[in-house]
Amino acid sequence: MALISDKIKQSVDNYLNYASIIDAAIICVLWILNSRFSFFEFVHNKKEVNVSIIGNIIGASISLAGFILASLTIIVAIRSNIKSKNPEQAQTPLELFFSVGTFKTIVKVFKIAIIELVICFIISYILWTISANISNEFFFKSIVSIIFLMSVSTIRSLFVLFLLIDVKE
Repeated sequence: MALISDKIKQSVDNYLNYASIIDAAIICVLWILNSRFSFFEFVHNKKEVNVSIIGNIIGASISLAGFILASLTIIVAIRSNIKSKNPEQAQTPLELFFSVGTFKTIVKVFKIAIIELVICFIISYILWTISANISNEFFFKSIVSIIFLMSVSTIRSLFVLFLLIDVKE
């Protein structure tokens, strides 16, 4: 059982270290597979509906980036109130948590999420402005890809945030 738990922890660590690359690879693979083999039969919306959806995505992506930035600010503020100690000298779980280099990983996860969400915002805005000149199928696939990227970025950030909350208790 401990071996499985260690493998899961190692897999999560690997994913957190290479999140952007893995997310982009998943999107590319799914896009190519769906184009070649059509595993899922999507019913494409009308272009007007897609334009409305992309408008909502623009607002959601920038709001989520703001939420994650606010969370990162709070984490940095908590970190600034905790003295840096070696793991052997840590007296509280929070001191131990911030002493073993985990802080850099936390900041990296949040930073990647913010960057991904800003990229989603930019791509969504570009798609919205050129929507009249692109095919509805490409538009729809782009929307699905952006929603996937926004979802995994948010879930990853919440995962780390909840881990931090559990340590604090």
